[in-house]
Amino acid sequence: MTHLLKIELKKINLKKQIFSLLLMNMIVLLLSIFTSVLLADPANEGAPAAATMLLTTSELSMLIIRAVLIVWQAIFIVQIIIEEYKSKTITVLFTYPFSKRELILAKLGLIFLLTAAFSIFSIMFQSLCLFMLSHNFSLVTFSSESLWSLIIVLISNLFLGFLPLFIGMRNVSIIATIISSLVIVVIGSNSQASPAGLLGVPAVSLFLGTVSVALLSITYRSMLRKEV
Repeated sequence: MTHLLKIELKKINLKKQIFSLLLMNMIVLLLSIFTSVLLADPANEGAPAAATMLLTTSELSMLIIRAVLIVWQAIFIVQIIIEEYKSKTITVLFTYPFSKRELILAKLGLIFLLTAAFSIFSIMFQSLCLFMLSHNFSLVTFSSESLWSLIIVLISNLFLGFLPLFIGMRNVSIIATIISSLVIVVIGSNSQASPAGLLGVPAVSLFLGTVSVALLSITYRSMLRKEV
């Protein structure tokens, strides 16, 4: 399996992905700070401007990060799976001395591991930067989440990120994969249930993640039976 993961990893420009990850985090950090200041209530003169927001700066950054990473995971799905099925280049892999089951699991495993690594880095980067900035700038507000809440939301969102695979593989469509990820982001960022969005609520995130695991299982079995 390790050998298969290395083969799949070669298809991705990891240096470019890491650079993009760093750039994305810097943009999200600046956007979170700018938005928290912009949306602050100037009428409340007795408190720091950003303190009047429903969301702290750190909560806002987590909301944006979760949304971006779901779309990023969909892009990984397109690069590692959908494009190969669409162009039928995956038939070359099926000539390797590995079972079809191992090849598909390696692809799914790589997507999961890459997105998990990117997510953990992003959460740590945003939290550390905003924690330090909040001690020096009153307009930057920081609120900590419980470790269990972070872990539950993280794992649930990773599985939720596979939902575009279920949709994209039905017609082997790149467009359907990306659009479905955007729809998930729009729905998951809904602030009716929580200012931090549905994806930030552990119970809701866990439910959506469980549904996604079931759909991923169906997709996996379908990929095993699918003729290229």
